Amino acid sequence: MIRKGEYTIYNGREYRFIESESKGFIELISNNKEDMNYGFIQNKDNIYTKVISLNEVEKLFLIHSFAKYKGELFGASNGGNGKNNSSNSSFKTS
Repeated sequence: MIRKGEYTIYNGREYRFIESESKGFIELISNNKEDMNYGFIQNKDNIYTKVISLNEVEKLFLIHSFAKYKGELFGASNGGNGKNNSSNSSFKTS
């Protein structure tokens, strides 16, 4: 799995997050049903969330994944079809 986006460390575990509608809070995102034991609520199939204060997290960070192919760097992400995608604005096809 290729990771991309905003992440945080909460209670020693890494989670994706989005900004909450409430100032000073973020919404943690998990795909682990066991996180319901730690106050996460189920929103959709296999998506669990929890709103927490920024004061509760250890750090926030942004992840951008890249692939290096023949000396060139390409942005990498998971495709909707389960395959990995890459992009490079200078990539030329013939």
